[in-house]
Amino acid sequence: MAAISNPALLALKKGLVLRANSLLMTMVGDALAPRKQAVWLGSLIEAAELFEVSSRRVRTSAFRLTADGWFSVTRIGRRSYYQLSAPGLARVLHADRRIYEFKLPAWDGLWTILMLDPRMRASQRQDLRRELKWQSFGQLSPTVFAHPQVDRTSLEAIIGSAGANNAVAVLQAHSLPGQDSAPLQAIMGQTFKLPQVAHMWAQFVRRFAPLRERATTLAPHEAFYVRTLLIHEYRRVLLRDPNLPAEFLPADWPGVQGRALCEALYRDLLTHSERYLVDTLQTSRGALKQTPRAIEQRLPRM
Repeated sequence: MAAISNPALLALKKGLVLRANSLLMTMVGDALAPRKQAVWLGSLIEAAELFEVSSRRVRTSAFRLTADGWFSVTRIGRRSYYQLSAPGLARVLHADRRIYEFKLPAWDGLWTILMLDPRMRASQRQDLRRELKWQSFGQLSPTVFAHPQVDRTSLEAIIGSAGANNAVAVLQAHSLPGQDSAPLQAIMGQTFKLPQVAHMWAQFVRRFAPLRERATTLAPHEAFYVRTLLIHEYRRVLLRDPNLPAEFLPADWPGVQGRALCEALYRDLLTHSERYLVDTLQTSRGALKQTPRAIEQRLPRM
């Protein structure tokens, strides 16, 4: 069974908190969701062992994620095969649009403002708030959210999934001509906690930049290990990053370097990490599919 022994690769984990639930979702979201196949739990356990996550923790996480509606499970003989449920797959695909959009589109100058009905159930508002924060909305008050870069398809799906179509007003706004932008920049910096986010991006770059020159030389299991940690941490930073246009960011914003680094490393790791996945993971219908087009399309042609 493959293991990670290279000190430089083991150092990537230093200081990280790898919870089994989150790690399993990273592996499934990054590598398995585009394939839409049910994977044997035993092979997921084998892959998780590269990160020193025990079989007990993987089994417990798979059970909890199934109970929470993320996974569906099929039992064939004594084996259990897991795949994303229909709602789970929809949520992962929404996240994909943001995770693998390494270059942000130009800003059209418009803001999207969401106003929540104050009478909305607390549990419903909490679920919606969590999804809106993942889409980088800033919370200006308990019932008002705003952001300049919005994936309209994802936003409509999020509101619909929360059953909140009749409780959320979606507005557009723009700055008045001639208005000083300094107050808005100050508000955005405070609302989105930009200094903390910049620190997270800088840490991300320091952690993964040393691997840039050797990524294509890694063994398949090493490439999968680095790829998973890369997306795991990238996703964690993106959850805090407001995804603001360049107009509201410092000139030396480290997120620019972080996004470029992630794209370059992901490209270099893809071939060997996919070989590990195909050789290791077993599905309910035989071998794992070769790299699907949905994964290749994450990387623009050079």
